Amino acid sequence: LSLLDMEGDLRRAISKREFEPYLQPIVRLDDGVAIGYEALLRWNHADRGLLLPRDFLSMAEDAGSIEQIDWLLFDDVCRQLVLMRDQDAYVGINVSARHFRLPRLAEQLIEMIDAYKVPPQRIRIEITEGALLDNPEQARSTILRLRDVGVLTTLDDFGTGYSSLAYLHRFPLHALKIDRSSVSDLRADLSGSGAAVIRAILALAGSLGMEVIAEG
Repeated sequence: LSLLDMEGDLRRAISKREFEPYLQPIVRLDDGVAIGYEALLRWNHADRGLLLPRDFLSMAEDAGSIEQIDWLLFDDVCRQLVLMRDQDAYVGINVSARHFRLPRLAEQLIEMIDAYKVPPQRIRIEITEGALLDNPEQARSTILRLRDVGVLTTLDDFGTGYSSLAYLHRFPLHALKIDRSSVSDLRADLSGSGAAVIRAILALAGSLGMEVIAEG
């Protein structure tokens, strides 16, 4: 598809709400219970079928549509939380660095949660290092405001960027999510090529009182 065609498809998809969250379970290793989910963005394209973010995300960013798509996704997550049987489970939503540049992000998200009467602790935001480093003061202010009402923050893809210890102390993060590439060779007995790194991350998170999630 040309960029012009894709932009037209994106506008139509937004108006028809063709974007939706696919909930991937976050499982507690001790007992195998799903304690939460991550909302993964999918596009049910009218002609091309189910599209993954890699198929359209960069074009959506170039077209300036990504913020609208994200808010549709956040809205759908709140709707699903209201209907979910497990009223203790939380859902993590990925929030881009673009959103973190906006001072009103926290208030808009809080207003949406309040409108659906969703307990704030059932929403978690997931951000990458880029969102923290792009505008550190704004990011810290946003995370603190959300934490004040009960919305916790997870640092996504830990181990793929700078992974600086400085910002782990500086920002009020609740959890680290270790990137799939760091755990792909890990075995049940905690051996494997990345075992030493994983042990170090677990020790670091434990000393900071942070949860650890492993992708994949």
